[in-house]
Amino acid sequence: MDYEPYLGVAVLLSWLIVLVAVSVLSTRYRKLSVADFAITGGTLGTLTLLFTYSATYHSAYAFMGTTGAIYVHGISWWNNVHWVVLPPILMWFIGRKVWKLSKSHELMSYGDYLRFTYSGGGIYTEGLNLVASVTGFIYVLLYTAIQGLGVSYLFQMASKGLISSDVGLAIFVLLNAVIVFVGGARGVAWTDTVQGIFMILAYVAASIYIPTVALGNIFQVYSKAAQEIPQWLYLPGPAGLYTPQYWVSQWLTITLGMVVMPHIWLRYYMAKSLRVLKWASVFSAIYMTYIYTFTPALGLTAKLLYPKYPVPDRLVPEMLLAYTPFAFAAVVMAGALAAALSTSDSQLHSVTNILVVDIYKPYIRPNADERHLYNVARIATIILGGIVAMISYTRPGIFLNILAMATAGTAALFPIFIVPLMWRRVTPVAGFLSASVSEIIVGITTFVIKDPLGIASGLWGLTTSISILILATLITRSRGK
Repeated sequence: MDYEPYLGVAVLLSWLIVLVAVSVLSTRYRKLSVADFAITGGTLGTLTLLFTYSATYHSAYAFMGTTGAIYVHGISWWNNVHWVVLPPILMWFIGRKVWKLSKSHELMSYGDYLRFTYSGGGIYTEGLNLVASVTGFIYVLLYTAIQGLGVSYLFQMASKGLISSDVGLAIFVLLNAVIVFVGGARGVAWTDTVQGIFMILAYVAASIYIPTVALGNIFQVYSKAAQEIPQWLYLPGPAGLYTPQYWVSQWLTITLGMVVMPHIWLRYYMAKSLRVLKWASVFSAIYMTYIYTFTPALGLTAKLLYPKYPVPDRLVPEMLLAYTPFAFAAVVMAGALAAALSTSDSQLHSVTNILVVDIYKPYIRPNADERHLYNVARIATIILGGIVAMISYTRPGIFLNILAMATAGTAALFPIFIVPLMWRRVTPVAGFLSASVSEIIVGITTFVIKDPLGIASGLWGLTTSISILILATLITRSRGK
């Protein structure tokens, strides 16, 4: 009798039980208020903030997408490890200013920050809030859906067919909703801590183990690659994608876009103190860099072993099942699911926060009390979880193009959020124009004229955004006009 399918189901079931249990335990410290649901009331310590930030930053892409990228483009991709160095540094330099504002003015959302920063602008302030909130809402909601869609097949692989991909997707989406519904931001942070630890142990172990078993050791992987696929070791890579202008534009787009994504931005509010924020940023930089240390060897191993594999993003589970014991493979695949879930639950929570705090509260029930908003947030979690499931199951063809806009679109919002921290003269009119026009530019350079001059759409949006913000401010002269 083949016990491996049941072993795989047992591993997956154990993972599910642990996460639900941690989420339930987090409720021992919650308060029935929208502030606690949104940002834990700003009570996280260093360890929890470190892991909820780092695990939230790393999605399913960390496990499968990175290996697939190196399979296609060589180690030129790895130069973009800078994506994970600068954001934690900015978490301190930007986050401490945002944290101070959140404590002194009770900010707990995207809209709260924008209304305070661009106060007195009337319809321009409200327009800016809507543009930023709706942009963040749409991008992140779609990004949430792709997490489950991207890893649902792991349920099938880990269980050897006992759990279908569609059932796996349903389990994944339901678990997201349960974690957010039960624990809010606190439940998300606690489960992220467990998943962050699990994720780095599983991924680093797999990144070392597979090349060692398949090709001898990591050094031999590079030696063999230099002999058989040397173009995979140089810029601009075998496909010629990573030209200097593309590399710089993609690096800036992803780095700055992630810094102001809603689910990342909320982490700046969650720290218990500036000391907590500082050390969480330091250790996040270490965590987020170390996790990719052995990824190039893993990607090159995949290329050497499977020269013509049709779906490169699925090579990690393929190699796990071929070259490691099944129990180890099942545990690592659960780690990949943890990477996806630790991002998607944070994303589901952040879009719930936008819907309730930035849209429902100011425009529908401005006089609602804390308990009412808390209950609305929980109901919204279930509704949005259902929408995520519907998007995932329909698998729209335009999905990937919209996802390509997600980081680019938020990168275009970066100046609107950050410039006022350093230049207080920025006006609401300038903010509104900057946000609106730059998002249009991102759409054009994504769908109509793709990456003009080899420069990623996000950099076009970012350049447009900061140019309009400065010029419009100088023209309107004083803040508030």
